[in-house]
Amino acid sequence: MARKGAECTFPYINILDEAAFSAVCGGVFEVMEKTGVTVQNQKMRKILKDYGCRVDDALERVYFDREVVLRALEAAPKGFEIRAREEKNHVFLQPGKTTQFINACGTSIFHTDSQEAKLPTRKEFYDYMRLLDALPNLDFQNCFPFFGFEKVPECMKLLESVAAKYRVSTKAQIEGTVFDNYRFTTEMAKAVGTDLCQIVNSAAPLTYFTETAEQIFNYTEAGLPFHFAAGPTRGLTSPMGAAGSVISNNAECMAGLVMAQAVKPGSRVWMNSMIMTPNMATGKPAFGDVGNSYTDMAFNQYWRNYGIPCWSNAASWTSSKVIDYQAGFEQSLALLSQALSGSTVISYQGGLYAELYASPLKAVIDDDVVGMTKRLMKGIDASAEGLSLELIHEIGPIPGSFMDSDETLENWREECYVPTVSSRQSYEEWSVTGRRNIVEIAGDRMRTLLENHQAPALSAEKEQALEDILNDARNYYRRSGEISEEEWKVYQEDIHSPNYPFA
Repeated sequence: MARKGAECTFPYINILDEAAFSAVCGGVFEVMEKTGVTVQNQKMRKILKDYGCRVDDALERVYFDREVVLRALEAAPKGFEIRAREEKNHVFLQPGKTTQFINACGTSIFHTDSQEAKLPTRKEFYDYMRLLDALPNLDFQNCFPFFGFEKVPECMKLLESVAAKYRVSTKAQIEGTVFDNYRFTTEMAKAVGTDLCQIVNSAAPLTYFTETAEQIFNYTEAGLPFHFAAGPTRGLTSPMGAAGSVISNNAECMAGLVMAQAVKPGSRVWMNSMIMTPNMATGKPAFGDVGNSYTDMAFNQYWRNYGIPCWSNAASWTSSKVIDYQAGFEQSLALLSQALSGSTVISYQGGLYAELYASPLKAVIDDDVVGMTKRLMKGIDASAEGLSLELIHEIGPIPGSFMDSDETLENWREECYVPTVSSRQSYEEWSVTGRRNIVEIAGDRMRTLLENHQAPALSAEKEQALEDILNDARNYYRRSGEISEEEWKVYQEDIHSPNYPFA
């Protein structure tokens, strides 16, 4: 039985009223028809021309008429399943109906004791993958979540990451790409017999590079799901105004959808928003700004309208460098805004500063926040049983009490969310039991999960297939000069250690 996500039992928030929404939808069509999108790949331009697009090869520009876009939207699946190692962890994306929660990304692991971040060791990386597999409210695993680990050459980091996740997690997986390593990750998915959600990153504004189109060819041929994301920064690579930024971003994503359906109708595609508000004092993104949330709310509303799964990153980001109140309010506000505006997927657990840090300990805390969010989305039972009128009549005024009624005993777990790390003690109880804070309690839970959770090992055949693909990639990048002799020496010591591949 697939993980179907959290259903919101009350209407989603539409941040755009009917007139504003119509204007944004019209704006996307107008940009695609009049401005067009740069598509550098000649083969893809030929396919798009045959599909009905207008193409200017001299400018490498493609123009998408409304009828072409609507035809592609009709061909795109309105929700689909993503296969994991275990059937119980297959994920079913249902746009406009349910929300799935995934972890945030980071380049480094954040150590709470030292308040510092660094590239994780191989063991730290594998332990975090096991922890994410154990978290009950994390539906599937995001790309990275670190960009590799120590002693691994840059070109091999994401490949080692994919192998690690397949080895110690039974959940569905997303992965990114650097260099041309998507060719190897696609082979890994085939070898393990699962899906691997891949990423196609266009470049804002309105550009698809040659290699980006090659990724689309690869994923469609392999039958893998993939999503489109650009990551424009408002006022820099998209208009400063929220509506204009959403239009530019969505036109970029929609161009990708058309490409995918032109290459292979029915391809499983979804959309990712990484629209960011700038810090105008520095020119860098203002991670954690409320603007990231309201632009993504408009993004969600747009793609819900067309029945295409969408993913918000707004809750991944904070400008805080540590686990503190700032991280809590910036990311929790974003989480709620995206859940209540109908994002199909939300990345959240474990994220810290600027998506540069990820914290296993924070992921444990965040998993409780997701649990509470899921309960809020469930809403209120106003059925005859939920109204409890007969019980109210039976108990009556004081001295009547509902404490020992069957209704209380049967329903309290549904009506409350019981946290795993938050303290619900009285002050007196808390004071005499060590005055422990949530970070300390989460540390205990993290250690317990790691001690008790172990995903079933891959079969010997699948493990060998993964290792064969890794060796092919290692030799390929060494021959191409991407791995220096010094890097190769350190790497060989690492992969021939007694505890390989886990430490």
